[in-house]
Amino acid sequence: MKNILKILLTKNDNYKYSNVYTTEVLDNRNITITDIVDEMQKEGLDVDRETALNIISHFNRKVTQEVFTGKNVNTGLVNICPTVKGSLNEKRWNPRANRIEIGLKIGEELTNALSETVLKLIDEKSQVVESYDLVNQVNQAPEVTIINEEKKVDFGNIKLNINEDPACGIAFRTWLWKS
Repeated sequence: MKNILKILLTKNDNYKYSNVYTTEVLDNRNITITDIVDEMQKEGLDVDRETALNIISHFNRKVTQEVFTGKNVNTGLVNICPTVKGSLNEKRWNPRANRIEIGLKIGEELTNALSETVLKLIDEKSQVVESYDLVNQVNQAPEVTIINEEKKVDFGNIKLNINEDPACGIAFRTWLWKS
């Protein structure tokens, strides 16, 4: 069964061009683990609700413990890894300059689900403007071209122009450290 992700298009009056629209995911309700277990039981899960919630709770605690002991954890849905931000001066931790961040990367199950998803663009009149099959987005390498010493990276629906000009924020690190 294909997943259907509906996106509402709303004309953005902040731009002088009439073809610029903002997007919003429709039906973006927050749901909890309890809601998901209830849905799973409706689909025929043969484990009682409390047992399922207990297993998920233990799983979450164990994943958290493993991440905060330095391991990269692959849950199938996401890959989770801890990283240290900021340089340490004189081998000392500075809470104003240093912090621990948790990195998340899409896992195999979400990647597979993305390939089975259809994106439907809905206009302000609730009519489908266009549909896209997202199977082509999965594992699609960005297209890189170099024109007049400017690197252009095309991620499909995201396009970046990267150059070595210090006035360009993306080039700041390259300019500053000559790397």
